Amino acid sequence: MSDSLNGSNLLLSNRAKLLENIGFFKGMTQPQLLELAGMMKQTKFNKNTIIINQGDLSRSLFVVVYGRLKAYATDEDGNQTIFSFFNNGNYFGELSLLDDAPRSATVSTLEECTLLNIDHVMFKDFLDSHPDASWSLFRSLTASIRIMDETICSLTSNDIHGRLIAAIYKLAEKDIHGQLITPKLTHQDFAEMIGSSREMVSRIFKDLKDQGYISVDKKQVTILKRLPTNR
Repeated sequence: MSDSLNGSNLLLSNRAKLLENIGFFKGMTQPQLLELAGMMKQTKFNKNTIIINQGDLSRSLFVVVYGRLKAYATDEDGNQTIFSFFNNGNYFGELSLLDDAPRSATVSTLEECTLLNIDHVMFKDFLDSHPDASWSLFRSLTASIRIMDETICSLTSNDIHGRLIAAIYKLAEKDIHGQLITPKLTHQDFAEMIGSSREMVSRIFKDLKDQGYISVDKKQVTILKRLPTNR
């Protein structure tokens, strides 16, 4: 009984530590994070599994414990626009906790994933008990709006070349050697992110490689020197 209890406490503690480092929950107290961790359900999903569908009325927040996913929308002609990618420690579906509008995007797994989720009923009960925790949510949503504004500005003010450069920088993270490297993405993925064709993206990538700005290995882009913002 004691080992089971200790194991349960360790699980909640690890979940709370994960939540502590996520913007949506930053500023919440340790007891609040532990309470939220206890409300969350953990589930494993296979690769190419749709977690939420564009137009769904489901109302849950998801936190990525492990894995990669993408969020995208599909128009009437079947064309996809990729909004973002999610990795360990990211979250999605937060808007559904605050309104009852249909999902604005589809989110699917790119590899096997482990997710935590909490539905809006339990989350509302939590906020009713801890109204001060709402300030963390306001800060997080404000930051998301700012990022969205920057993305819209990039799409409207830059040409295809500029939008691709902005996308590479947005996705790239430093590795253990301090180099900026993107996740594994195809040219089609980049094209759907910036509203271009795969052929155009491939031509720009070839130019950047030929000029020594980037290297590409197994669909990961490494930035070798500052990318040119203008052609």
